[in-house]
Amino acid sequence: MLGGLKEKAGEVAEATTGAVQGRMDTAKGGKKLVDEGGPSAKAALLAKSAANDAVVSDKEASKHISLMSLRAERLESAAKKLREAAGMPDVEGIEGKEKFASLADSFEERAAAYSKAVSLLTGEMEGPAFSDVETDALRLVLAQEGYEWAYEKGAAAAGTAARSVGYTDASAA
Repeated sequence: MLGGLKEKAGEVAEATTGAVQGRMDTAKGGKKLVDEGGPSAKAALLAKSAANDAVVSDKEASKHISLMSLRAERLESAAKKLREAAGMPDVEGIEGKEKFASLADSFEERAAAYSKAVSLLTGEMEGPAFSDVETDALRLVLAQEGYEWAYEKGAAAAGTAARSVGYTDASAA
C-alpha cells in the first residue's frame, strides 16, 4: 500500500514539475518576444489587445440590438395605426389628427433607421487570437506600461508636493 502511494506521489510530482516547467518556458518566451521584438512587438501586442477589447465591447453593445428591433416594430405598428386613423372621419374632441400622416412618416423613418442599424450590427466580430507566449508578453508589456505610468504620476505628485512646501532643487538652477 505504501509503495502505491509513493508511486502515485512521484507521478503527481513529475506531472507538476512538467507543468511548472512548461509554464516557465512560456513566460520566458513572452519575455524574449518583448525583449527581441522591441517596439514593433509591443505595438502588435497592444493592437491585438485593443482589438479584442473592442470585440468584447461590441458584444456588450449587441445585447441592445434586440431592443432596437423591438423599437422598429413598435414604430412601424404605431405608424400603421396613425395612417388608418388619419383616413377615417374626424371625431369631435380628437385633436391633432391633421398631424397623424406626418407623424406616421417620421415614425416610419425612425423605424427604417433602427432596422438598418440592426442589419448592420447583427453578427459577431472576431478578434485576433493570442498564443500563450503572446499572452505572457502582453502581460509583461502592460506591467511595464503600468510601472511607467505610476512612476510618471508619482514623480509629478512628488514635484507638486515639493513645490507646495517651497522646496526648490538647487541642482536644477
